[in-house]
Amino acid sequence: MMPNEKAPKGVKANLPPKTVHHAPVMVGGYKIVSAEFVKGSTSIKHLPEERLPQIAFLGRSNVGKSSLMNALMGRKDLVKVGRTPGKTRELNFFKVNNQFFLVDLPGVGFAKVSNSKRDQMADFIREYVEKCKDLKGLVYLVDVRHGGHAIDIETVEAIRATGCPVLIVASKRDKANQSELAKGLRSIREKFGLEENPLCVSSLKKFGLDQLWQNILEAIEQVDDQKG
Repeated sequence: MMPNEKAPKGVKANLPPKTVHHAPVMVGGYKIVSAEFVKGSTSIKHLPEERLPQIAFLGRSNVGKSSLMNALMGRKDLVKVGRTPGKTRELNFFKVNNQFFLVDLPGVGFAKVSNSKRDQMADFIREYVEKCKDLKGLVYLVDVRHGGHAIDIETVEAIRATGCPVLIVASKRDKANQSELAKGLRSIREKFGLEENPLCVSSLKKFGLDQLWQNILEAIEQVDDQKG
């Protein structure tokens, strides 16, 4: 079947995904040569077969997770940013420079889904964090204006209990004035038991991406002997 030819009624066209080539781009001092969506998964049994290090991103469903991942990879719409919070309902894997995966997890709170679906996704995330040997660390986003909710604290404590390293990152810096910024950073530091203020980023202004990339690359390079 030719690409522009319509499939017969009742038959799905099975066309290969469109490949889009981008020029290399520098993001926070890190050169992005390639970034591509590989697959989405709703089961620990269906993770990518390619054994590459993984860094996962998690946070409340309106914290700006997808926008930050796009900014990190130097793409505008690689990670789909939904108008409705909670659109991500599976683990989405993005391969960067053919060296590692950035993983978009469903938002904590899972807006607009039933309780049973919410529990199912929470169990899946828990299983992924506990059992995925390629997971090197998790970036947990907290809106700096809100300073962290009870569900954020509970989620981070549960992840820490598995032995998975967690980096707390304050998002949406461009949305906060200086007073809100100082108050939010202090709140996040206290609520999550941090020794210093968390890294604060802005996807829009590209602020903090250099330090975040440095943290991600350091985590990828470390030998993960906790999951054995």
